[in-house]
Amino acid sequence: MSRQRILLLYPNERDMSLVPPVFALFARILKDQGHEVDLFDSTGYDFDGKVNPDVEREKSLFTKPTEPATSKGVKIKLTNMYDDLTSKIDSFGPTLIAMSVTESTFLRGIKLLDHVRYAKKYDILTIVGGVFPTFAPDRVLREGSVDIVCVGEGEKPLVELCEKMSKSDDITNIPGLWVKKRNGDIVKNMPPTPVDIDELPPIDFTIFEDDRFYRPMRGSVYRMLPVETHRGCPYTCTFCNSPAQNKLYKSLTKSSFFRKKSVKKIREELINFQKQWNGEYVFFWADTFLAWSQSELEEFCEMYSDFKFPFWCQSRTETVNGDRGYEKLKILKDVGLHHMSFGMEHGNEEFRSKVIGRHYSNKSAIEALKNPVKLDIPFTINNIIGFPKETRELAMDTIRVNRQIDSFNLSCSTFAPYKGTTLRAMSEQLGFVDPEFIAPANVDWSTLKMPQFTKEEIYGLQRTFVMYCKFPESRWPELKKAEELTPEGDKMWNKMRDEFLDTYFQEPEPAIAKVND
Repeated sequence: MSRQRILLLYPNERDMSLVPPVFALFARILKDQGHEVDLFDSTGYDFDGKVNPDVEREKSLFTKPTEPATSKGVKIKLTNMYDDLTSKIDSFGPTLIAMSVTESTFLRGIKLLDHVRYAKKYDILTIVGGVFPTFAPDRVLREGSVDIVCVGEGEKPLVELCEKMSKSDDITNIPGLWVKKRNGDIVKNMPPTPVDIDELPPIDFTIFEDDRFYRPMRGSVYRMLPVETHRGCPYTCTFCNSPAQNKLYKSLTKSSFFRKKSVKKIREELINFQKQWNGEYVFFWADTFLAWSQSELEEFCEMYSDFKFPFWCQSRTETVNGDRGYEKLKILKDVGLHHMSFGMEHGNEEFRSKVIGRHYSNKSAIEALKNPVKLDIPFTINNIIGFPKETRELAMDTIRVNRQIDSFNLSCSTFAPYKGTTLRAMSEQLGFVDPEFIAPANVDWSTLKMPQFTKEEIYGLQRTFVMYCKFPESRWPELKKAEELTPEGDKMWNKMRDEFLDTYFQEPEPAIAKVND
């Protein structure tokens, strides 16, 4: 049986993004099967359409970093990305190129695959997986440089594909894979049952360059690595892909996509994090970190007390409300909770419930978020504007709610209509977006064409959002002027921004001592 050489391809758009655990996991699994694995990571290269982290930071207008990520983190690459990819292929000689993408990185990834197949005329088998291919497999397979699409999780299909390639067996009948035959026909296989995430091996970060592990957090740069605690999410937000994953697996495999990793397994990964990778800060990779029962959380905290690495996590306001929520946060802070993120997303209760699928009151959310304030736990509130059917007045309700929450910082993103989400389907039905549209990375301008809330209005409100949340309402007429995308509006926006930075711009709290100091 011949050993395969798999080149993992990561078409990343964001220099500040954390290393994704999926690539490190695939590397470990494939190496354990006797195959060779390498990685091409586009992070650090300069290319058109790339997200600019400095612009992102300026747009947030809220927290001033005291130490840039580039002081220890991602090194800017001055060479040509496509030339380097060619050199990697020439030196490594892959028998398979495996790319994982989201919708926002898909087009960038296709440019890389097209370069391999058409510019350099390499005849290397390609497979593309991830969230976007799972929900738009037909669209992905329309690309001439794509041979196979993985629908659903990739651990089992990727291993079986390499095994069959090694034996020169038929690869068209592997569960989870849609395979394009030479004559153009497509063989569509059902997804496999979900993997047991407690049985997965320790992940292998050696495929990444060392500078990729450093990331800024509250004014300092840490050696930060991801640790997965949950896969999927039990909630049903209409702008998110996770509910669609749940439906897909329930309908096709009669199984649950949402799974919790055991505390015992998390402990094993933290030991690996500490001893093998010299981690300083844990980024808990979970849509909803507190989707645990009280007993599970207590077991986790007891285990984590042996490590006490500072950590970041994200959750929902419902998980921290009342006295029980306070106690959850208290025991988490005692073992290392350093920063949290919560999604408010929208501030109008009726719109949030009917359109976004989040069913709680503003009063309960505001009360819940007093708990981290009482415990001096800094947190970020994430918001979205530009939802289908939204109006400017509805978006202002989101501002009004944020004004009542004492968050460390907050963000405002423009809604992106991702394939597989309920709101993508709604947007297409209402004629707000073309069915063929692929949502790009870093959506500054709304991609929806809505008569009641125009692209210009959405962008104007987004760029003033944080200032609306902090300036007194007596200044709102000036901010309304600053929303206008005119020379006069830009002049007012610059004036208000400068005042905001002088008055409200937060210096980060002193970072806690690093583990390895």
